[in-house]
Amino acid sequence: MEEELVEVGDYFLEKDEEEEDDEEVSDDEECCLDGRSVGSDNSDRPDRSLDGGGVYMLGRQYIDMDDFLLKRQYESSLFWFTYRKDFAEMAPYGITSDAGWGCMLRAAQMLLSHALRRHYRGPDWRPPLPLKARRAEVFVSALLTWMADATHPSCAYSIHRMVAAGLPLKMLPGEWYGPTTAAHVIAALTSSHLEHSKQLTTHVASHGALCKHALHSLMGPDVTTSQDSLSHPLQITNAQSPPPTHWNTALLLILPLRLGLNSFDHKNYSTTLAHTFSLPQSLGFLGGSPRHALWFYAANADGSTLYGLDPHTVQAAPSLSPPSLSHHHHPIHLSDDYLCSLHTTKPATMDMTKLDPSLALAFYCQDHADFTNLCTSLQNLNNSCTKQKKPILFDVVERLPDYTNVTDVMAELAGAADSFSCDADLPAGKREEEDDGLSDEDDYVML
Repeated sequence: MEEELVEVGDYFLEKDEEEEDDEEVSDDEECCLDGRSVGSDNSDRPDRSLDGGGVYMLGRQYIDMDDFLLKRQYESSLFWFTYRKDFAEMAPYGITSDAGWGCMLRAAQMLLSHALRRHYRGPDWRPPLPLKARRAEVFVSALLTWMADATHPSCAYSIHRMVAAGLPLKMLPGEWYGPTTAAHVIAALTSSHLEHSKQLTTHVASHGALCKHALHSLMGPDVTTSQDSLSHPLQITNAQSPPPTHWNTALLLILPLRLGLNSFDHKNYSTTLAHTFSLPQSLGFLGGSPRHALWFYAANADGSTLYGLDPHTVQAAPSLSPPSLSHHHHPIHLSDDYLCSLHTTKPATMDMTKLDPSLALAFYCQDHADFTNLCTSLQNLNNSCTKQKKPILFDVVERLPDYTNVTDVMAELAGAADSFSCDADLPAGKREEEDDGLSDEDDYVML
């Protein structure tokens, strides 16, 4: 397979979707990526999550106990970003740790890291097991540099950059972020880091709907200046230009949702939400309970339990490489301790009934065909909800209506109604008598 070499910042990354062979692990380099950790007391414990119809996880399905080891191995390979302490000060606030407030941003780092992993290495890739090989893997070194909490220009998704991206959204360092705000932070940072090199475009859908035309306008190579919406809600268009079938970049799609008023509507949404993890494009979602955010990557098929990575562990921030050892591609010291701190064999679980109603679903689409398949799967999911008389998570539409011209539209309709009114056939005096009998409220009701 011919590999594509692409430049991102200081790194040349090879886009390769073939899974690499795991290297043999030496005794002095044992790590947690094989689904077990040194001294772990839960590596042989049965996984009860497989009892309720299996587990959906990032496009995979684990049905029976024979899948237990495969599930654990893939879970332990996920990148785990947690609270950090003793990083460079966020001036002028004097903040050197995000403990207690940065959990949503850490969850966003985990979601984004998996999107980048899918983009550059494909869905089946896993980091090499030996620490030496892992450190030498160009994508691993690039990703960990991008996510490192330092003020170096190469740290594109550090906690410092995320906080800076939150300032235009009226968020200050030390404040707790919600999933919608975190989604816009991801969009802002990927825009400045990746879009200029035609690598990845992030789109945050609004209005609780996925608008296909908005995506085609954003991703197409030769796009006209046509609006993303109808000129007014009652407009009927018979001729529309076909959407482009070629995209310049891959897509990271994030859909902020609120599934319930004051609490998560478990009865109506749990099973449907769980099934989104079965879609091949799934990146899980940002969510959790109030003031306790996680990145969720899996769920029981029956909607009873969620599985995620919990950032609420405080670890030391990585350090910069010493000047004598630093070179252009490795500004961050990728020590053994730092490499091992980025994976865990103890994922968190949550009863879905305790989930906060605000969350942000995410999907990765490699190209236009992948997006089309995602839309088809989501529409099938919506059709299933309709048959079961359950509300859908969000709508998939061609275009969004434009409500900014509603006043003009209603005036036009009123004028048209007057021109065709039967009152035109009445004598003038009779029409005046009829008009005198109508109040302003009646006129409003008529319109």
